[in-house]
Amino acid sequence: MRSFGLTAAALLLTTTTAPLWAQTPIATSIEAPAVAGAAVILSPEAAALRDALLSGGPDLAAVEVVYAARDYAPIWTRMKAASLTAALSSAERHGLPVERYDLAPLRAEPTTGGLNHQREVAMTQAFLTYARDVNSGVLEPRRVDSDIVVSPKRPDPAALLEGMAETPDPINYLQALAPSHRHYTDLLEEKIRLERLIASGGWGERIPDGGTLRPGDASPRVIALRARLEAVFETDMGAGPEYDETLVDFVTSFQLRHGLNDDGVVGPKTLAAINANPGDRLKQVLVNLERQRWLNYERGSRHIYVNQADFSVQVIDHGETTFVSRVVIGKNKHRTQEFNDEMTHMVVNPTWHVPRSIATEEMLPKLKANPGALGGSMQIMTRGGTRVNPQLIDFTQFTQSNFPFLVKQSPGGANALGRVKFMFPNQFNIYLHDTPAKNLFSRDARAYSHGCVRVQKPFELAEVLLAPQTEDPKGVFERYLGGGRERQVNLEQPVPVYLTYQSAWVDRFGVPQYRDDIYGRDGRVFEALSQLGVTLGAVEG
Repeated sequence: MRSFGLTAAALLLTTTTAPLWAQTPIATSIEAPAVAGAAVILSPEAAALRDALLSGGPDLAAVEVVYAARDYAPIWTRMKAASLTAALSSAERHGLPVERYDLAPLRAEPTTGGLNHQREVAMTQAFLTYARDVNSGVLEPRRVDSDIVVSPKRPDPAALLEGMAETPDPINYLQALAPSHRHYTDLLEEKIRLERLIASGGWGERIPDGGTLRPGDASPRVIALRARLEAVFETDMGAGPEYDETLVDFVTSFQLRHGLNDDGVVGPKTLAAINANPGDRLKQVLVNLERQRWLNYERGSRHIYVNQADFSVQVIDHGETTFVSRVVIGKNKHRTQEFNDEMTHMVVNPTWHVPRSIATEEMLPKLKANPGALGGSMQIMTRGGTRVNPQLIDFTQFTQSNFPFLVKQSPGGANALGRVKFMFPNQFNIYLHDTPAKNLFSRDARAYSHGCVRVQKPFELAEVLLAPQTEDPKGVFERYLGGGRERQVNLEQPVPVYLTYQSAWVDRFGVPQYRDDIYGRDGRVFEALSQLGVTLGAVEG
């Protein structure tokens, strides 16, 4: 892993014991000791602290028990206060808005000879806000975009403060609040790299607009392409005007870093990616740091990770990728939501129960023109389940609002769901499935479905999922498949599924990867971060 000053070691606990806030369940209640029959007499300052906590909002009220258990003794010693002030002052390292944390009252010295309750409350409030932000995100995802249906797991305020009160090493404790997952720590290093790159002038001049550049071409635009890639890869590529094999190699390498087909041809998508500036990439990194904070919890020793921005699905086993496939996701009109769930079963040789929206918006116009347009695999049925002959129906009398029929497609090779679907029942009726439309997997951008996720290698995925529960997953799956009839196959151990949208990450080889913001979600997240005060720092402008 590269090091640019902020090492991974500085982001992880150096002890084998998790911090107290991480050990304590969310529902933990910390109670003050009580002596039977004894009234607790508080000093005026202690009573003022208690009252300020109880009236200061939910987080402060929740931590009043921590102070009560300590007889309202101050938690923020000079060392702990200095450690917190330093962490808040450098919050920009994590892409967090420093202005969000009011540092002025924190820098004031404690009152000699007694408890300064205003300062104590200010320190605690700033700490709880920062701890929540750096640990699980500064935004509420659903308020940013209704399609981001992700609920970050927020740390318990009382457990957080109890941990700070007990720790002898506040610097390490504060550093350990941030995610330790390598996707996060590697992005922090990429953030520093981009900031330095911007400060030094970026990647130079853009390539002028024009037609597609192909191997064998020779023009001033090829010279510009060579110069731009030389800056990107930080290597000497010469200055010739010919689109030679060396240039082809670097173009294909660049395409792989950006999720493009590695054909060595600079078409519109490749040109746009090459011409992107480091500031745009830095915005992506800031957005994806926030996304990683939303996912800052144990994701499961085995889990399925769908990256919509990358049009890919992976099975992760104990941190290693054991399966990967291209996918097709929802078109912009039918965007695939971001959410987390559990896969419980698969259905082999599935029947497709056509959603009413598709039946009325797409199929009904065809039926009006030709009652036999849907073919023999499609069945038109009454709501009671009786199959009807479409040739005997006058479909011109129906509209989208009064269409009285159900449509389903029998199992088989022509079925829109293919031969297998993978189920994690959810409110959006989204799942992974096979498809007969294999040609779409060859595209750079693969947003063509009605919202579900089509998998290029569904049989291999089925076998990987069955492997923990049978010695012959391939043979078992083929027997189910060959039976021809619809069959539900339960997973003995449900598998967590994450439908996420990571447009920037660093791969296991240390190579930064960037993808297009196909749904515009990154733009909305960055706008929300900007409103809270997140900027591109000193390099902005």
